[in-house]
Amino acid sequence: MGRLVEAVKSYIAKRGKAPGKCVIIQTDGGVGMERTTELYHPPGISSAPTKGDRVIEIPLGTGVRVAVATHNYRIEVNPDSGETIIYSTNEAGDTVKSQIKLDNAGNIDLNGSGKKLVTYSELNTALQTLVTAINTLFGTKLDGGGTPGTLILNISAAETQTVRTGG
Repeated sequence: MGRLVEAVKSYIAKRGKAPGKCVIIQTDGGVGMERTTELYHPPGISSAPTKGDRVIEIPLGTGVRVAVATHNYRIEVNPDSGETIIYSTNEAGDTVKSQIKLDNAGNIDLNGSGKKLVTYSELNTALQTLVTAINTLFGTKLDGGGTPGTLILNISAAETQTVRTGG
C-alpha cells in the first residue's frame, strides 16, 4: 500500500542496481521515518521536487520504494480544463521561475502571453517587400543621372534552429 510523505531533499544519483542515475528523494513519513525513494517520471520528463513537496511513495518488494508522483502546494498555476502547464521553481519551491502553458485554445505561452513571437519567413517576406519598395523609390527619384544603388537586407542570422512553431 502506498503512502503520502513529505520530501526532505532531492538529488541525482545512482541507486542500487539501477543502470544509471535518477532523481532520488529523501522523504519523511513522520515519527522519524526518513526513507530514500527513487522518483519515476513519464518518458521525456524529469524534475526534482523541492523540500516540503508531497510525495506518493509505493513499496515494491522488500525495502525498495518508488515515488510515482509529487505535488507542491506552495505554487498555484491554475490550468483550465484541458490545459497543461509545465513550470520550474526556485530552490525553495515557492516561486515560479519559468512556465510553458499549453492552453485549451491551441496556444503555447512561454513565460506568459504578453508578447508575440515573430517567425522568420513572415518577417523576411515583409522586410524584402520593404526593400523592394525602397529600391523602387530610390531608382525613380535619383537626381543627376547617377546609377541607382540597391539596398540588400539579409536577416538569415535571425532564424532560430531550435524553437519552431506551426501554423
